Amino acid sequence: MRFRRRSSVFPRAAWPNGLERTEPLKGQLWTRSERALREPDVHWSMRAVAGLAALVEAMLLAWLWFGPALAVHSVEVLGARHLSAIQVAQAAGLFGNESIISVDGESAQQRLLAQVWVRTATVQPQFPGKVVVSVSEWQPVAAYHAGASPKLVLLSSQAVVLGPAATASGLVVVQGPAGAEPHVGDRPIDVQLLTALVNMQRAMPALIGQDVSSFIFDSCGDLTMVAKRGWKVYFGRVLTPEEFTALRDKLTALKAIAGNGNVDYSSADLDYVNVMNPAEPAVGYRSRASAPVSPAPGATPSPQCK
Repeated sequence: MRFRRRSSVFPRAAWPNGLERTEPLKGQLWTRSERALREPDVHWSMRAVAGLAALVEAMLLAWLWFGPALAVHSVEVLGARHLSAIQVAQAAGLFGNESIISVDGESAQQRLLAQVWVRTATVQPQFPGKVVVSVSEWQPVAAYHAGASPKLVLLSSQAVVLGPAATASGLVVVQGPAGAEPHVGDRPIDVQLLTALVNMQRAMPALIGQDVSSFIFDSCGDLTMVAKRGWKVYFGRVLTPEEFTALRDKLTALKAIAGNGNVDYSSADLDYVNVMNPAEPAVGYRSRASAPVSPAPGATPSPQCK
């Protein structure tokens, strides 16, 4: 008997591109041996060499970190005047027993900026074992004391207490309200007020030909300027932005009444000038009957402080 091979009128389908011929067909189970799937084993000697190399690297890193080769041998401090080199190094966290590679310049900089005297700071590690620290310090602009206390403290331009003042020479002297003594880092007066006082003291010689001895700022917020000749200028309250703005008009009035038969600021008889109301300034003399100082007509009196 002869058998005939069946054929189809349709063309034979191509083998799927995504299916490898070695993959099992659907419905069939085909697994490889675990030995064939396991990665080739590494010889024990190669493992020993790799472990020894890692151990040597760790020992080398520890020697560089804690050993004397890269230890900090010197700290150079630039720009410090009120702080000693030792104080700057300690504030930056540089104690001389650390490795140069462990010095974090940014963290040391932030620690330095926390010091009241330090305005800017940079910390630069240099190989093999040197650290250069550059600082710029705040300059004192005023000497402050609370009430009648004789203890003076230095104030920066940010009105921050820098430390005790041995002398007030060349500085703006400010007497604040009576109370507790300010400590280092405190801000006893407003920054805007201190800036105004510094500018006023610098401008007075050109404005009225007189030098300023001190300023008094009381608990009511009233500002008084004391000239070196002893007479005073009453400016009134300087607490709000509007009152600060009015200082310009009051200084203009102080200049406007100078000379021309009005007020002689060089006179020993002059007692005070009241410019609380810049439109109607008032003047008091020592030779005349003493009277309580009051605002000029039309001025708004300051509230009573309790």
